[in-house]
Amino acid sequence: MDQKEHSGHRKRLRERVRSVGIEHWQGYQVLEYALTFVMPYKDTNVIAHRLINKYETFAAVLEADEDELAQVDGVGEVTAHFLSNLKNIFHYYEKDRIVKNITVISPNAVHEFVRYLFKGKLVEQLYLVCISPKNQILSVDKIAEGTSSEATINMRFMLERIFRTKVNSVVIAHNHPKGDVTPSDSDHRFTKALITNLGINSCHLLDHIIIGEDDNEYYSYRQSGMLDKFKEEVASIVDFKSIAQPPARYEVD
Repeated sequence: MDQKEHSGHRKRLRERVRSVGIEHWQGYQVLEYALTFVMPYKDTNVIAHRLINKYETFAAVLEADEDELAQVDGVGEVTAHFLSNLKNIFHYYEKDRIVKNITVISPNAVHEFVRYLFKGKLVEQLYLVCISPKNQILSVDKIAEGTSSEATINMRFMLERIFRTKVNSVVIAHNHPKGDVTPSDSDHRFTKALITNLGINSCHLLDHIIIGEDDNEYYSYRQSGMLDKFKEEVASIVDFKSIAQPPARYEVD
C-alpha cells in the first residue's frame, strides 16, 4: 500500500469512527485504528493482525510485556511503549472522571468506588484514598504494586502523600487477585502499623478494604470490628481523642 492509499484508508477509518464509533469493531480493527497515530507510514492492518494472532485479544495486547511487544515484526520500541501504556491512560481517565464529586460515607460506598481500580488486575496493588471532612474524595494514589500474592509498601511514601493532600481521614484498599477477601497475618500487621503511624501524625484511618478475585466481594476492617480492636491495642501509643480535627463521617452499613 503506497502513501496515497494509506492516506485514503486512514481517512475512511476516521470517518467510520465519527459516524458509528468503535463499539462493535473487532479487536484487530481497534488496534489498526490506534496504531495509525504512532505509525504514519506502515500498514497498521497487517501489524494489528500479527498482534491479535499472537495475543488473541485486544486486552491481552495492551497487557503484554513492553519488551516482548517490541519484538513483534513491524512494531518496534516506540509503538510497544504506546501500546503497553494505553491501559494506564484509560485508567487515569476513569479515575479522574469518577473521583469528581464522589462522596463516601460507608464501607459499601467505598467498595463501589474502589472495585473498578482492581478490575482485571493480576497482581496485588494498594491504593490510598484521601477524604475531605465533607466526605468527598480528594485524591486516589496507587501506593504499591507487587506479585499475585503480596505487595511491598513504603510507609513513609504513603504518609508523604497524605501530608501533601492535607487531610486527616483516609481509606486504604488493596486486592487479593488470586484468593478470597480474608485478611492475612501480614494484612493485620500492616493495618495496625498504619493506624499507629497515622494516629501519631493526627490522622484517622477510616477503613481498610480488601477486594477479592471476585470484585463483588470485599472485606472491611471497619465493618468487621477489627479496626476498632486494633485502635484499642495501640491506645497506649496514640490517644485518638486528642486528634484536633475529627474524622470524616463514616458509618457501618
